[in-house]
Amino acid sequence: MEQTAFADERKGLLVSLRGQVSSLKSAERKVASFVLKSPEKIRDLTVAEASAQSEVSEATVIRFCRTIGLKGYQDLKYRLAEELASPVETPLGEDIMDGDSTEEVLKKVFLFNMQTLDETLQVLDPKGVERAVGILERADKILVVGVGTSSANVLDAHNKFFRLGLRSVAQSDAHLQMMEAALLTPRDAVLAITHSGKTRDPVETLAVAQRAGAKTISITSNPRSPITKRSDTVLLTSSRETAFRDEALASRLAQTSIVDALYTLIYIRNRKRAVTAEKKISAVIGQKQI
Repeated sequence: MEQTAFADERKGLLVSLRGQVSSLKSAERKVASFVLKSPEKIRDLTVAEASAQSEVSEATVIRFCRTIGLKGYQDLKYRLAEELASPVETPLGEDIMDGDSTEEVLKKVFLFNMQTLDETLQVLDPKGVERAVGILERADKILVVGVGTSSANVLDAHNKFFRLGLRSVAQSDAHLQMMEAALLTPRDAVLAITHSGKTRDPVETLAVAQRAGAKTISITSNPRSPITKRSDTVLLTSSRETAFRDEALASRLAQTSIVDALYTLIYIRNRKRAVTAEKKISAVIGQKQI
């Protein structure tokens, strides 16, 4: 089962860590919170000092490092030093506050969205995207699934795929997506869109699809969530929570941008089929215009 790593081993640690926090055990979560709050301090602390400031044991700090895919505490310090040496160019937008003017809200929302996309680009693996494109363009049928706040992006992905001439089906109903998955074949594919990666319905749907032999792809912010264990290819997103938008809502921008990239790459690689489908659609849509 192929899964993604960071797009660049020297970047994306803090971005990826934010997505993993909810999957960590309570003690390891304390270490994660300390690292995310004060990453620059870690570079100058011994493991004993880091454990004291995180209010956990030294063993927990070491275990935390290994849980998030690092070799140990020194590896954590090295990765943070690398990342902080070349910070994200997009300026960090301040959180929206009660009393902000319209101009201030506009600026903060746009900066926030820009940073979400920039951070997603850091953790998104181009090779993983290539694998996903190969799976989708060869599939006889593409089932796109997701529930809750991801439902809108499920429909968006379906709309883009069928415009390319691909046979696509969108399903956000928990029971119907399972039924659809049960009827898939090894020539088919499933794309699951889920911010947390822990929502039961898309995870179970991918499990059913895998038993049917179909290829599975997921778009999620958590590289250690249950959905990744059911995915042949994982495409990671980043998102930040604000006082007015939780992470699930914020992640939608990153999710739809990944879908846009998949659409564009498939279009380029299958231009003749895409142009043919585009002409057929334009011919009938034109009749609807007054």
